Amino acid sequence: MSLESIDVYVTPLTLKVDGTDVTIIGVVSKDTPDGERRYIVSCQVEWRGWRSPVFRLYVADNRELLTKLRAEIARMKIFVLSGYTHPFARAR
Repeated sequence: MSLESIDVYVTPLTLKVDGTDVTIIGVVSKDTPDGERRYIVSCQVEWRGWRSPVFRLYVADNRELLTKLRAEIARMKIFVLSGYTHPFARAR
């Protein structure tokens, strides 16, 4: 008999990624028809007083989640810096 390590995180979970606060609101696992395990991660990003709407990322693992989060963060930063803040709400 072997012991297994299990990491349990209770959402919502807020962490720092590329100078932003990223809140992981929830995670749901799904199996594809070919048996691959994928995850739907609901997230929200806050930066410089602006908060994104909740969005979902479809990922296979933490590495892919970080890659996709960085792309969303870069997109948000470009929008805010260019003055296009319509999709975002003022953070409290």
